[in-house]
Amino acid sequence: MTRTDKVAVIILGAAAGLAIARYFKMPAEERKEFCDHLKNRTFELLDNAEETVEKIEQGMSDFKEKRDNEWIDKLYAVKKTIKSLYGSDKHFLL
Repeated sequence: MTRTDKVAVIILGAAAGLAIARYFKMPAEERKEFCDHLKNRTFELLDNAEETVEKIEQGMSDFKEKRDNEWIDKLYAVKKTIKSLYGSDKHFLL
């Protein structure tokens, strides 16, 4: 594993840990609202499967365009893809 791979793993791990910690600090009502948003959005993505596949393919092509040592840019490509799939006006974990 290269140095940049290790840095990317640390960043992703820290982001996941922070998201989990913030989720459990949310009030119960807000947690339910967040879970409902994820569930409803997932159903929307499944109902529009063709559009969803196109969004994911575009995100993966953006990811693959980056060189192996451009992990920060790859992370931005993943973030952009996830935001296009599950983003909302309300930022639940921020």
